[in-house]
Amino acid sequence: MIYDTLNNLPNYLGMSDNLDAVIEFVMARDINNLPAGKTRIDGEKAVVTVSTVTPQVGGKVPFIRRDAHLTLETDLEGSELFEVSLGEFSPTKPTDEAADLTVGSADTSIAGMLCEGRFALYLAGEPYRSGLKAQGCGKLKKAVFSIELDADEEDGAEEE
Repeated sequence: MIYDTLNNLPNYLGMSDNLDAVIEFVMARDINNLPAGKTRIDGEKAVVTVSTVTPQVGGKVPFIRRDAHLTLETDLEGSELFEVSLGEFSPTKPTDEAADLTVGSADTSIAGMLCEGRFALYLAGEPYRSGLKAQGCGKLKKAVFSIELDADEEDGAEEE
């Protein structure tokens, strides 16, 4: 996972073509003005969903893992906590292949706070949970970017 400020987002150009499309999209506009709902950036390869959510206490939010996507999250209004696990992930439901989503449980390895101007980039295969309640914080507006792994990244891993 990568945790940084949106101002530093261009430092991550070159990691992935699809991530580059998202970075260029974010840097070219005020993302605070994105409409609620889903916006396609590059077909289904890169999309952003803007929503208003009420953060939950940790016990109510399961860990999730996406194996074919990177997920970049930033808060447009408000703050939330997130957790990432570097340990064993135990699925509690069958994987939803169409959504590339596995829900499960894991031990927290690191935790942090998302707020306006910061982002967390969760890597493919990395269990995480977000939308956790931060003390004194209520509803928040967030942008979640779903970024497919580049086809050559998946092919390259198989060839090695």
